Amino acid sequence: MALGKLEMVDQMMEKYELPEWVKPYVYRYIRQHPIGAIKHAVSFIDVKRKKGEITNKHVKLPNGMTFRMEDIKHLLTLFHYAEERMASIAKGWVLKSGHSANPDYIRFFTEMAESDTKHMRAIKNLMEGLGSKPGEPTPEVKAVFDYLETIDDWQERLVATNLILRGAYSRSFGLVFYKVFYHVSPEFMRSFGKAFSVHDDEPGWGDHEAERLIRDGKISSDRLSRLSQALLSRTCRSIDAEMRVAANAGIKTEMELLRDISIAYPLHSIQEMGAPIDIDEEIKNIKRISKS
Repeated sequence: MALGKLEMVDQMMEKYELPEWVKPYVYRYIRQHPIGAIKHAVSFIDVKRKKGEITNKHVKLPNGMTFRMEDIKHLLTLFHYAEERMASIAKGWVLKSGHSANPDYIRFFTEMAESDTKHMRAIKNLMEGLGSKPGEPTPEVKAVFDYLETIDDWQERLVATNLILRGAYSRSFGLVFYKVFYHVSPEFMRSFGKAFSVHDDEPGWGDHEAERLIRDGKISSDRLSRLSQALLSRTCRSIDAEMRVAANAGIKTEMELLRDISIAYPLHSIQEMGAPIDIDEEIKNIKRISKS
């Protein structure tokens, strides 16, 4: 790989404040697209004063990439379902909690249910602004939340929701979707940005509590591995189910890159919090399980 491309990767990562562990994924992407790969990827979010367009049939980004409106509405349906289901699950956990439940956890999940309900409404407003309403989610994304709902340990619930799923969905896919489409429809994307907290980088109580649990060994590495594999294999499957949408727009390779980063994101967070996990081995197992 030419030194110039390495320098471009470093500059891009510094500009967009990407963590160091993302580099191998970007390098792999470049090898698959050796000509103009970095410029092509950066063109999605580095648009300067260029403008896109939005019609009843398509959304055209400032870089010229065009998405069918039906595909955009489908992706928004999935975002809406995720927030709706997360709110419902958190609320259900609180309502079914006994007197012995930790009050901090009850407070956290009560606030999560309220916050996710607001997020859901913000996404619904965005869809209404586009002349649409939420449709049916895919079986693959439903399976993610069906599994989440079965978790009965409060500590695992917190790590699963605040660390694993937030990392895989909101902090990767939600952020990228916001940055890419904001330039086309800023009046709608402001509410979407609030839904995914894209301007809030300060860790909250849930982040601190997840780190405490992991650093203090309250959740063993084996439990973390089982939980991560169960959730992220389903997450991986839900993303793979959307490759048709990416293929329609000619960005299947970029979607695969984002999928790999979204799966790795929570694993790197877990490792940085002190868990002795083998990230490469975990990812290999997650992908293997996702294909079974």
